[in-house]
Amino acid sequence: MKSVALVASVLLLTGCANSGGGGSLFDAINDLDTITRAAVGLPSNYQAPTLAASPTSSGCNTNKCRELDAVEARGYELARAGQIKWIQLVDWFYSRRAELYPETNDQFGASELRAYQRMLAEQMDTGRLTESQWVYLIEKKNSEINTRNQTLSNSAPRTTNCTTTNAGTPAFPRYETSCR
Repeated sequence: MKSVALVASVLLLTGCANSGGGGSLFDAINDLDTITRAAVGLPSNYQAPTLAASPTSSGCNTNKCRELDAVEARGYELARAGQIKWIQLVDWFYSRRAELYPETNDQFGASELRAYQRMLAEQMDTGRLTESQWVYLIEKKNSEINTRNQTLSNSAPRTTNCTTTNAGTPAFPRYETSCR
């Protein structure tokens, strides 16, 4: 575990969490979490970006993230021009996302969002849905997922650690308990 802490400290201090250099503190913390969780046999908590309702730069500075932003922008451009179907945009984005972020943890609604976006893309391809409706419905679904995740997070049981120590003497014990 000391080697994990050492590697994590180096990543955190240098901020170079990715092989391409230029990693941010956020990227280093995500990599630190992934390394720590892997060391103790837990799955990663990291969730890669999902397809936005409209082409939006995620503001990240890692090569993987910038590439995913470019796939999103190009996909929207091609779908709007009618050169690819909207369902191809969704599938292309998420297949590229899976290649770039194999460690992503999609239990927080990403799989649900992808299925929803595929359903909406089918409607876009048949002309039953406008792009404005596409944007509105995806933003609404993102809000629902975020609200549900926040509710689940708030209702999760809290762990309380209590420590009892003898503040007195062995002959006259006086126990104090502190909880956090």
